[in-house]
Amino acid sequence: MSIYLGAFFALGGLVVAVGGIAAIAYGWVLPSIRAKVVRPRLYGWGVLVLAVGLFLMGAALVASTDVVESSVRTVAVGLVLVSSKVVRTSGRPAGVDQQVPDETSLGSPVGPDGPGDRQ
Repeated sequence: MSIYLGAFFALGGLVVAVGGIAAIAYGWVLPSIRAKVVRPRLYGWGVLVLAVGLFLMGAALVASTDVVESSVRTVAVGLVLVSSKVVRTSGRPAGVDQQVPDETSLGSPVGPDGPGDRQ
C-alpha cells in the first residue's frame, strides 16, 4: 500500500514541478491565482521546492528502513514549509488590490498634512 501512496506523491510532485518550470521559464501562472502573484519567477522557485518535498515524501514511503524514512520525511516536511513561505512572499501584500503606478502625477506635491508649506 505504501508504494501506491509513494507513487501518488511522486505524480503530484511531477505535476507541481511542471507548473514551477512554466512560472520560471515563461512567467506563466495558473489563471485562478494570476492576480495574486506579483513575482512569478519567485513563485516558480517556491513551487519547485514544493515539488522536491513531495518527491521526497514519496521516496520516504518507499524507503526500506525506518531511519531513512524518518530522516527523509523530516527533510521533506522542512522543504514544504520553506516552499510555503517562498510562495507567500511572491504574492501581493494583503489589502492591495492593484499595483501602484510608477509615474508621478503632475502638480504641486501634497504632504501628509495637506497642501501648503508649514512654517
